[in-house]
Amino acid sequence: MNDYKGRRVEWKDIPLYEKGKLAKPLFDVDFMDELERGWGRRWGAQSDLGKLRMVMVHMPGEEETAPEFFEDPVYFNLPEGPPDLRALQKQQKGLIDILLKEGIDVVYLNASPTMGVYTPLVGIKGVRDAVVINGGAIIPRCAIAPKREIGVLYTKRLAEMGCPILYTVHGKGCFEGGNVVWIDTKHVLIGISTRTNLDGLKQVEPVLRRAGVEEIRPVSLPGYLGERPSKRVGGPAGFFHLDMVFSMVDERLGVIYPPAIDYDSLYYLQKKGIKLIEAPLEEVQNYGCNILALEPGKVVIPAHSHRIIEKLLKENVEVITLEMPELRAGGGPVCNTLPLIRDPGPSIS
Repeated sequence: MNDYKGRRVEWKDIPLYEKGKLAKPLFDVDFMDELERGWGRRWGAQSDLGKLRMVMVHMPGEEETAPEFFEDPVYFNLPEGPPDLRALQKQQKGLIDILLKEGIDVVYLNASPTMGVYTPLVGIKGVRDAVVINGGAIIPRCAIAPKREIGVLYTKRLAEMGCPILYTVHGKGCFEGGNVVWIDTKHVLIGISTRTNLDGLKQVEPVLRRAGVEEIRPVSLPGYLGERPSKRVGGPAGFFHLDMVFSMVDERLGVIYPPAIDYDSLYYLQKKGIKLIEAPLEEVQNYGCNILALEPGKVVIPAHSHRIIEKLLKENVEVITLEMPELRAGGGPVCNTLPLIRDPGPSIS
């Protein structure tokens, strides 16, 4: 909200204004029409392909090395142990440098070591838990104890920046932004997994509809029961976020790991005219499908994703590689960025 001091009212800009008459209710003036004037920016990243304008990141710090993470690393989804903090910071700086070089406005979550509801919060640098749609943010309710209630961090920071909070998932609903993949502004896939349940999806559905989403497709992802391999994802570990196995990289072009997706959803994508590049498991396990589009046909991808990169180049996709030697703490280019403002991007309809 702009400070009043030094400003003058532009009477001609006030809807339904008539001098000397009472102010009329502006029931027919849309929130989006007043968003920038009232909240400072036209918040919204309801696309995975529109040109990225503003993004939130987090530079990892001491919160990555809580003593509890060393006592039971598997419980905290760190089966290979907590990360080397310096290496992790260098890796994250590489991502931030790419974003800045591309002229993207980068802001920081600015979180410090934080106690959640039950434990120290894990995975704070993976800021994709929240979702910013046209008009403002949906605050997540994460499914596992080590991430409750990480939504408080997003609420405080986004509100501080002036981004409206449109909804906070609550009750027994669980919803994490990593399960959201946009085909375009009106078509979205949402993964149902160990991290997002049907209650969470049902809670956010009317918010998405109000933002102009016409089709919301649930996608079933395999998960774990009680045993985990040494890798964080794949095999008995399953895939808890859709963005680990599917990313849009250009208009009607995506990268996918088919065994992680129910076949009906694969068929749905093909019927929508999406060409699908198949990714090998070994590269998926190292975040090869976690591809961040900066704009249609221009992406950031982990440098070790050699076979995926080769296929992308054949499709004339411009590839920017990110060195990611410290993978133990998880998170690829998508996981570690929260788009705040994007252009709408291409439409499939």
